[in-house]
Amino acid sequence: MVQHLPGLAYGSDPRQELDLFLPEKHAPRLFVFIHGGGWRGGDKGHYQALGELLAGFGYAVALPNHRLAPQHPYPAAIEDVAAAIACVLRYAPESGIRSEGMFLGGHSSGAHLAALLAVHPRYRPEGEVAGVICISGVYELSAYAAAEDYLGPVFGDDPAVWADASPLRHLHPGVPPFFLAHAEFDYPGAGAQAAAMARGVKAVGGSAQVTEVPGRDHVTILSGVQSILDPLAVGLAMFLRSAQ
Repeated sequence: MVQHLPGLAYGSDPRQELDLFLPEKHAPRLFVFIHGGGWRGGDKGHYQALGELLAGFGYAVALPNHRLAPQHPYPAAIEDVAAAIACVLRYAPESGIRSEGMFLGGHSSGAHLAALLAVHPRYRPEGEVAGVICISGVYELSAYAAAEDYLGPVFGDDPAVWADASPLRHLHPGVPPFFLAHAEFDYPGAGAQAAAMARGVKAVGGSAQVTEVPGRDHVTILSGVQSILDPLAVGLAMFLRSAQ
């Protein structure tokens, strides 16, 4: 049976809450999954089924919300998710969650945040990260300079900030393994972003797997998963097994 603990506050802002799913397993690994929504929307509530599923597989699953742009531009979201993870780990002795071997994951803007958490020296969580699952993420913001009207309210207009917020700029030896998925009909450049991130990870001696999910778009890459035989589910299961 999975224990669901909703609405746990890790800060004073109403958005600084997380849902926690605890499995009936001794010392489970932590799996943090960050919602999408373009850094300015989205909610942990959209991923309850995923939390239940992963907890059923024996993971302690944290689904954090974070403050939203444009009212709270970068680095508010990444600071919030880092704080949420620190909060979960702070209570690990009581919850029984392992502080080592955690997985970070996310969809869309959440994938960007998961990747940035894993590699940025300012935000990396305490404890070993066993793997990073990024679904339809952005890893080099400068590739979307033409979308300044969209990204500007999130990251401002300083190229140095865009560079700081780009996971590709922070790769280093010792980065955890990456699973990078994108849809056949994803946002423009999604496949190129995943491929570039994979090349960067491998260039510093890490491992990275890229999976294209046929027939899906930016939304249905997740919502379209109907069975464990789905290409995304199979790829993810194999990645998690290899990272154990």
